[in-house]
Amino acid sequence: MSEADKVPSQPDPGSVPSVPNAVAEAPPVTFMVLFYSATGAAVAWFTDAGNAFLREYWWAAAVAVLVFLLLVNVLKFKQWYIGTTAQMRIGLIVFAVLPALALLVACIVLLPAAYRVAAMRGVFLAVVCLLPATMYYLFIVTRKDSLLNEFIANLDRLGLLQPDRLALHAEKGQGSYEKQALGPRLRVETFVQRFEAVYGPLANRDEFVAVLLRTFDPGSSGDERRWPRRAVGFTEVFSVETAVPVIIATALIALGWLMVLPPTLTTRVDIDEALRSSLDPIAGPVGFAFLGAYFFTLQALFRRYVRRDLRASAYVAVCMRIVLAVIGTWVVVQVAQWAPNAIAGAPTVPAETLNVLGFVLGVFPPVVWQIVQTALRKVTFAEVALPSLSSQLPLSDLDGLTVWHESRFEEEDIENIANMATADLADLMLNTRIARGRIIDWVDQALLYTQLGPEPKNGQVQSPRLALRAHGIRTATALLAAYDDSSRRGDLAVFEQILQNAEDKGRSRLRSVVDAIVTAPNLELILTWKGISRNA
Repeated sequence: MSEADKVPSQPDPGSVPSVPNAVAEAPPVTFMVLFYSATGAAVAWFTDAGNAFLREYWWAAAVAVLVFLLLVNVLKFKQWYIGTTAQMRIGLIVFAVLPALALLVACIVLLPAAYRVAAMRGVFLAVVCLLPATMYYLFIVTRKDSLLNEFIANLDRLGLLQPDRLALHAEKGQGSYEKQALGPRLRVETFVQRFEAVYGPLANRDEFVAVLLRTFDPGSSGDERRWPRRAVGFTEVFSVETAVPVIIATALIALGWLMVLPPTLTTRVDIDEALRSSLDPIAGPVGFAFLGAYFFTLQALFRRYVRRDLRASAYVAVCMRIVLAVIGTWVVVQVAQWAPNAIAGAPTVPAETLNVLGFVLGVFPPVVWQIVQTALRKVTFAEVALPSLSSQLPLSDLDGLTVWHESRFEEEDIENIANMATADLADLMLNTRIARGRIIDWVDQALLYTQLGPEPKNGQVQSPRLALRAHGIRTATALLAAYDDSSRRGDLAVFEQILQNAEDKGRSRLRSVVDAIVTAPNLELILTWKGISRNA
């Protein structure tokens, strides 16, 4: 080894300092803060108010200094924490962090009586205001590395990456497949762009697209046609743009909770009673509307967190729900005050009823329109000018679809069964993170219900859905499979009488429904997913 090799390398003056160097720059800042704090305390000591405050709350100043010193050394602590074992980290959290938090909350009893209620409310407000944003942070840092791999697997099972299984709809009549070089590249790049629009840009994107294009090469081997398994990193997902909706939603939530539980000092003589009622809300209909919106929001965010679907768009929906709940409650309160004077016989609505109604509006904002329509029904020609917001084919008619799923699908512009029947399956699987089998089943049901139409309101008319259910048919592919099997067995004429009524004559209604279902754009994808092949 030469002498030059023994000389230690010097750091580049223009380089960014490492973590230890950054920590080394902290002592001057610490000295400045402590110096000015000590100077301010010395000045306050020679004033009557400042002297009394320091004598009574010296412990608070000591805690503030301790917290500051801990924050200054957070980088050093992080460097040490990374080097510890998993057992030591768990022990630190269980035996140090959690007891410290419990002790900090228990210190509320050491405060003067007038400050205890405000402190209890402050702790509660800090938790409920930061909980939604905390879920987003935990979702980002604990994201699994299989999002892209799962999306590509779904595309492959749908047949969108297998030209030998799925023909282009535009060329289906000619029986030819997508063989041109431009077609597969545009398709693959479109799907990759969709993923990037949701989860951020991909590293080595061109190389990834090139590997996916091998799936369209029938001469490539199985290993060559296998897509690369890669991870989606934290920096590829999190950005300032995605954090803005979370910040705005947190601000709205904080404003709402401050309206419901203002952290004011208590003037009550009975301190024990004041502490027992410290979490009692002080709010009217608008405050309860916020509580309803928060009630729905917290459950919706938790469900999306569990499904790994908690993206920034969810917090845009949170902001919309809170704002719509407040505006809707304003309108309903005005209707409640106007109706007794404008409509003869209209009862006066008590304040408690308005509070409960405000909570319901926060959970279900569309109820506002129903209340307005009901109030204006007795006013001449007023109801004619108001359009109906109810659908003849609501999503709630689909088996297994709950109000939480309805709320999620509204974000994807799917508001009724007809929208579900024509939805983009790849986008639904990518954006909603709902179980793939459920999405396929709901779209399959929607294909059938769209052709059958809405349920008859007259109870004497036979329901086509119930007639098919009696034969175990609840989806479009189940109807097609049963139709083909009946044709092979030779009892097709009897099978086609399932939907016939006594007054029906001529062509079978069931045959017309089958012919209409075959034209549905998503049918080919669902048949490919389920591995069903038709005779015709």
